[in-house]
This record gives sequence, structure tokens and C-alpha cells, in this order.
Amino acid sequence: MYAAIQRTLADLEFAIENIPVERKARLRGIAEWIRKQRHHGRIAHMVFICTHNSRRSQLAQVWAQVAVHKYELDGVRAWSAGTEATAVADPVIAALEKDGFRLDGAGDYDVEGNRIQTEYLVNYDDEVSPVHLYSKTIDEPDNPAGDFAAIMVCSDADENCPFVPGAAVRFSLPFEDPKVSDGTADEATTYQGRSFAIAREMMYVMRLASK
Repeated sequence: MYAAIQRTLADLEFAIENIPVERKARLRGIAEWIRKQRHHGRIAHMVFICTHNSRRSQLAQVWAQVAVHKYELDGVRAWSAGTEATAVADPVIAALEKDGFRLDGAGDYDVEGNRIQTEYLVNYDDEVSPVHLYSKTIDEPDNPAGDFAAIMVCSDADENCPFVPGAAVRFSLPFEDPKVSDGTADEATTYQGRSFAIAREMMYVMRLASK
């Protein structure tokens, strides 16, 4: 695993203790489901869902897969989706790069300086497959079609998508939307903070699931 990400993970070990009690209860539910899936020899597919699959769900997919790798949880997979497809937000890519990930394809721009890349391979360890990021809907063929945990990471998707086809179980795990900072002086700081908050909760889940 890349050195910069290892340093972040070391910081997260201490930050985990500051997760609020109510959030830990939600996270324990996810960890218990993962343990049951693995106990019965089934793959634990987690699909992180938010409205546009552009920010929180993408960050959750990446950090969940990193946590799976850290705790050597065979048979656990992370995915993401939205109730509609848009694009991975540029500040998400910037935040991941600052966290130490190597993103293949993240440097493609048009003549006006606008990012034109729509799919990214997020690398965190040269010995494992990268995380494939792109915005997609729940029924995207690349996502699992059934027996997965639908993890709702935004309140809007949670409220407006009461039924997720194929989901075996559903968890509500909303995070604040960093979009409110887009285009402001606080944009980078806000996205870094949201990335860290999501990362520490994914680490907590996988640490519990590994026991």
C-alpha cells in the first residue's frame, strides 16, 4: 500500500475512537451483516448509494475497498451507484489525489481547462486491482444484481428511494454533502474533511467485520 495512504490509515486508528455512539451503532449493523455473509460462504457486496453517485458514494466505495484490503477480508466487495448518473465530481478526484491515491486518467482536460475524464482507476497498492470509479445508476450491469447491502449515504436518496431492487438489506448511513463548498475557498478543506470522515467509518466497519 502506498506510504501516504498508510500514514492516513495510521491517523484513522486514533480517529475511530471519536466516532459518535449513534454512528457506531449503525456501523456495527453493517459489520454484522458482512460477518454473516462470510460465515455462510457468500460474497458481501456493499453498494453505496447517493442521488448522483458523484461525491459521497464514490468516496465510500474507495475507502471501503481500502479497508477491506487492510483487514484482509476475502469475499467483501465495495460498489457505488446513484438514483441517477452524472459524473464523479472534480473535488472528489482532487481529494483522493491529496490523500495519496494514484488516479489513472485524472489528468485529461479540454482546451478550456475543464476535466473531460469520466472514468478513473484509483490505485492504492500496486499489487492489487484499482477501484474503478464512474457515475452510474443502481441497475448498472457492472454492479451486483442481487444479495447486496444497499448503504444509503445521503438523506435524499434514502428518502426518495424506498425500494432498491435486488438489495438483501438496507442501511441508512448519511454523510453531509460536501457540494455546499463547491467553488468556494473552503472547497478543498471540506472535501478532505468528508473523505477523512468516511474513511474512518469504513475502517471501523471492516475492523469489526474482521473479528
